[in-house]
Amino acid sequence: MTEDAIVSKLRNALSGAVDSEAKVVYILAETRKLLETYPPDPLPFALKLYCHWALHIDLGHPKTTLPFLEQVDGFAASVLAGSTNVLAEHRMLREFVYLDTFRKQFWKFLSAYDLSTELCDDDSRWSEFLGHYAGVIEDGSLSCKAKADSLKLVSEVVFTKGRASASWEKSLLPFYLTWTIILQDGRKMTVEVSASVLEDGKMISHSTRLH
Repeated sequence: MTEDAIVSKLRNALSGAVDSEAKVVYILAETRKLLETYPPDPLPFALKLYCHWALHIDLGHPKTTLPFLEQVDGFAASVLAGSTNVLAEHRMLREFVYLDTFRKQFWKFLSAYDLSTELCDDDSRWSEFLGHYAGVIEDGSLSCKAKADSLKLVSEVVFTKGRASASWEKSLLPFYLTWTIILQDGRKMTVEVSASVLEDGKMISHSTRLH
């Protein structure tokens, strides 16, 4: 399949309302095809992550996942040492958790192929898209596995959709995001993350449990 054929399919899909889970899956499947066939530099990690999650395909390319997993490895080391680096933690969570990062990267991707960006531009359309996306990933998970001996502590990170956020209008995530960090010694860290909009800006909150 050529680039023009994929772009044409995306243009047709984006010309109408994205009002079902099936349409969300189709659009993200075609988006993933372009990302895989013509990878931009730098790679929009958040966009690729959420495409893969919708399609129930794990992220398995070391060049794609290693920078992310290295940050998670540092986070795990901080937790195990009993110390916290709030700025580093916030930076890691913001980069990969905020759905506005997904939105911005998706907008840039669509714009690069001269496709309609209305889905990302219009708040109501984006909210509808996220609502259907939440249904798509309801029972699925996304796994990022580390290459053997590439990290000090972490062997795998698994993302799952958690409970619904209490207030959509004040939340950047319509649901809580749960990261299960599987350590090389068999222990697990469960991190539950939410992202909210406050009067003085945005805030990420998270809780971590070692078991």
